[in-house]
Order: sequence, then C-alpha cells, then structure tokens
Amino acid sequence: MIKTKLTNTGKDIFTLIAELTNNSEVINLAKASPDFLCPEELKKLAIKFLQNDYNYYAHADGVFELREAIAQQIAERFNINFNPSNEVTITAGATQAIYTTISSFVSEGDEVVLFEPACKSYVSAIESHGGRPVFVQLKYPDYSIDWEAVQKIINTRTKLIIVNTPHNPTGTLFSENDIAQLQKITNGTKINILSDESFENIIYGQKKHISVLSNANLAEKSIVVSSLGKTFNVPGWKIGYCLATEKLMAQIRIKQQFQINAVNTPLQYAFAEYLNKGYDKNQWLQEYEENRKLVSQIFYDLPFEFVPTYSTYFQLLSYKNISDLKDTEFVQKIMDNYGVALFPMSVFYHDYVDHKMVGLNFALNKEVLIEAANRLKNLK
Repeated sequence: MIKTKLTNTGKDIFTLIAELTNNSEVINLAKASPDFLCPEELKKLAIKFLQNDYNYYAHADGVFELREAIAQQIAERFNINFNPSNEVTITAGATQAIYTTISSFVSEGDEVVLFEPACKSYVSAIESHGGRPVFVQLKYPDYSIDWEAVQKIINTRTKLIIVNTPHNPTGTLFSENDIAQLQKITNGTKINILSDESFENIIYGQKKHISVLSNANLAEKSIVVSSLGKTFNVPGWKIGYCLATEKLMAQIRIKQQFQINAVNTPLQYAFAEYLNKGYDKNQWLQEYEENRKLVSQIFYDLPFEFVPTYSTYFQLLSYKNISDLKDTEFVQKIMDNYGVALFPMSVFYHDYVDHKMVGLNFALNKEVLIEAANRLKNLK
C-alpha cells in the first residue's frame, strides 16, 4: 500500500486528500463533488451555444435570460418576486458569491457570526477584509444551533450573520424554529444575513428546505447564495447566483464588476434555456438516494455510528467506538492500513474540535463504494 501523509498545509481538505491519493491504490471517498453525470440535454445546450459563438463577455450582472429564469423559479417556490434587472446576479459559483458578498458588507473591525463546522472560505473572506469571525459551535451530535449562545455574542459591531442550510457537510436543515429565532435576534438591528443555500435541491425523504426567503422580514435583510453547479452535477462550470433586495444588491454589484467582471457566457445561456424548458429533479435525487441507502447497507456491519444526513452528498460517521486517535490521525491510519480515504471533521473548526467524526462522499460509483466497504471489513 502506498503510504500517504496527512498534514496541515493550509489547503482545503478535499484538495489535500485528492493530491495525496492521486496515482495511488487508495480509494478516495473524500471527494468534494459527485461522480454523477449532468443531464444530457444540458450538455447539448452547452455545445449548441459554444458552436453558435456565444463566446463574448456576458453582462457583469449575468445573462438576463438566466436571471429571469431564476427569478421565475424563486417566485414559484417561495412566492417572493425578485426583479431580474436589479435583484438577481449570476456569479462564478457560490464561493465567489460568498466572497463578493462579504467584501461588500464587511470592513475593518466588523464582526461576523458563523456556525462551525464551517467551510474555510467563509473565514478567509472575512479576515481578508479586516473583519473578525465570531464562532458558534453547532450542538453535537445533532448539529443544531444554540440560539441562546448566538444572542449573547450579538453586539453593535456585528455586521453579518452567515447561515448555511442545507448545512455542508453535516446535511442538517433549518427548521421553522431556526427561522423564527434568526428573525428575533436580528429584528430591529442593522445586521444582514448571508444564507448559503447551495444544496437546496438535494434533500432526502420527507424533509424540506426552509429558506430565509420563507420569512418576509428576513428576506428584506438577506443575501441568498445558491449553486447551479451543485444542483445539476456540473460544479466545474462554476455558475452560481445571489438574490437580494435592490438596495443590498447594488452594493454587491459594485464589487462584482471588478472582482469577476463576467461569468462564462455560453454556459449561462445553456442554463437559461434548460431552466425554461423545465426539468424533473427527482431524476437525479433518486440516484443520490440509492447511494445513500447503499452506504448504510454496506457499512452496516462496520463499527461506525451513522449521523443522520438529510441533504448534501456527505455521510458523517462516528468512530468513537473504534479508536481514541485524533480524527486526522484516524484518517491517516485508514489510508495507510486499509487504502480508503475519509475526511476528518475537525478541519471544519477554527480550533480543530475533535468529536471523533469523519465523513465520506456517497455520490460515487457504486462499485467504488462497495470495494471501500470490503477493504474496511476488518477495521478495528
């Protein structure tokens, strides 16, 4: 077995593990994106607009037809109307939308509340603009929000609260109570909300996505970010969007025009036509659901404890009954001794909180998942 070394290099954990396992015998279950294919019709539309020479700069705010299609879908889902002219902006993926939003509202000395575990990109963007991240740990083991803890840290320096629902990578979802508590805390303040809802279309069972847009008061002070790339299995296309009132969006667009200038033109047109034709998201949700159930079956006899996941394509596993090693050390051991790569959850905390929790991406080839489980069958 090829030996690997998992060390803190400052790199994103998924990038680091991909580099460590590349050209090795290790099965990488710690991938950032699915192996699933995007809809054939969407690929054909991309080719169509490339061949028809839609290859010039798009408008800095995004192709209008795509903004219009997104606004229409939001109106149908949440009964709230966003003007595609000045309240919908196309971005180079959700990460860029988040960075641009933070750069638009956070200045030196401002405080930003965010919930951990959290993506490192949030912290990087906050600190890059002189802000101070104020961390609130989600309650273990159900990863729910302690709203009393949030209330205690809110002050006059609080500029922004970042929420992430569906939550990446735990797969937890906002409840109606979460929406009510968020409204209560921000009511009468000048605090804006950045809501990362990139996984909004990947929900399992009878659960549902409750957006901040479902509350009129929160919608007025929120910037909602989502990802077409994640929804349609084309994360490499890097097409996302953000929604906000005209007043808030005006600030974002000032930064957007200089940070990114324009987003991929032919792919925007492809998405616009695809959305307008209509699609059935159950087609790909079924594939996710099949793999989610498969993992629960093939890992059933292994000594892990499953954490329920209601969204994303990540499954968290507790190994507290297997080992006392730190999660980074446990992941290292699994790679070296069993040839399977998982990701450690401590890297999603600024102070590397270790709950003996690791994760995997189940949206991979079924044969790969089965082989990984076979390799781990003697795990101890």
